[in-house]
Amino acid sequence: MHLLRILCLAAALASATAAGAQQLSRGERAFRAHCIGCHSIACNRGGPKLQDVFGRKAGSIADFNAYTRALKESGIVWSEESIDALLRDPGRLVPGTAMAYVVRVESPEDRREIISYLRRQDRSIDLCP
Repeated sequence: MHLLRILCLAAALASATAAGAQQLSRGERAFRAHCIGCHSIACNRGGPKLQDVFGRKAGSIADFNAYTRALKESGIVWSEESIDALLRDPGRLVPGTAMAYVVRVESPEDRREIISYLRRQDRSIDLCP
């Protein structure tokens, strides 16, 4: 799991560096800092795509096969509240999830900005093949 965290952080750093001096929204900056290493909106990467995440049952994307059993069996339906709880402390919301080893977003403002960014479904920074 430590290797997964290192790879996700390296990808996030590379993406943030590539943005250069562009003016980024707070939500995009927070997404780049905490999420883009593993996720995008339109395609699966190390983590599942986040397109249409609100209202979707956790662990339900058919073409993503790396869900943990804990997440698939969690019964969670993604909402602003459940995403906030996951970002704050993934291991507490879903004990046994792989995401617990990758990210915790301590800042409530960053969590709000990420959720707002997900609502916009902005695909401009997707790293899809």
